[in-house]
Amino acid sequence: MIHEWRSYRLKPGAAPTYLALLADEGLPLVTRHLPMTGYWLGETGPLNTIHHLWSYADWTEREACRATLATEEAWVNGFIPRAFALVEEQENRFLRASTSSHVFDEVLRQRRNPHPAREPGAPLFAPSASALVTGLAVNGAVAVFDVLSGAPSGPLSLLPRSSDPVAAEPVSGTGHIVLRPLAFSPL
Repeated sequence: MIHEWRSYRLKPGAAPTYLALLADEGLPLVTRHLPMTGYWLGETGPLNTIHHLWSYADWTEREACRATLATEEAWVNGFIPRAFALVEEQENRFLRASTSSHVFDEVLRQRRNPHPAREPGAPLFAPSASALVTGLAVNGAVAVFDVLSGAPSGPLSLLPRSSDPVAAEPVSGTGHIVLRPLAFSPL
């Protein structure tokens, strides 16, 4: 499988607008075509940054999925012009999972399921948070990834959701970003 970790740095103060637009309008459009496995807002590290993870069987599936999304009129001429006006910078990495868990495997099994728009009054964020550790394979991670292409950083470890995702002890030579999952995020 190939996993695509996308990070968008938004204009300061634009995250609530972008994420609400995604949850209310963009989510059913994009997940009709792309296999989403996670969507987060970074609480530490570069602020105003959203991270999302898409998982494909291979490069051919990725190309086919992205091609069909490009035919989605409401996405191309509705969501994209409004949402991407809020984006300042994008970064992309291709990853391979070197370690998995039953949680990650279950999300992968359901990755092609479309997601509905957020119900009126429903929360935007999940009640707990997770973390991404860069440069270290962490035991007990939901998944550990090797970077195939994009900014090198050694392994990336996605930690399970927790009521307290802050690292208890600093880990020398690694990065630690607290990730606030969106309510619709499978991971």
